[in-house]
Amino acid sequence: MLDLLFEGGQIIGLGMLAVFAIIAIIYFAIKGMGLINQPKKEPKAKEEAPKADPAPAPAVSPAPAPASANDAELVAVLAAAISAYCGEPVTKFRVVSFKRIK
Repeated sequence: MLDLLFEGGQIIGLGMLAVFAIIAIIYFAIKGMGLINQPKKEPKAKEEAPKADPAPAPAVSPAPAPASANDAELVAVLAAAISAYCGEPVTKFRVVSFKRIK
């Protein structure tokens, strides 16, 4: 009777070991696929010009100008703000349209 119990314990132990081994193989296979499919990071250029501190914001004029006359200046300000936020030169993007929030 004790022999049957010992043999059953061995079979159960080997079965559990096989199940955990298969789970470990599946885990590492999924992790490996994740490493393969990661997007490649572009190396930064070694010789980058140091970024200058942004110029102080211009003072706000007390008299508002008509909206149509001020659009070119507003587009320039928006482009400069986006450029400063992204760290990209202004020539990398184009402001197509904007909407005023009231």
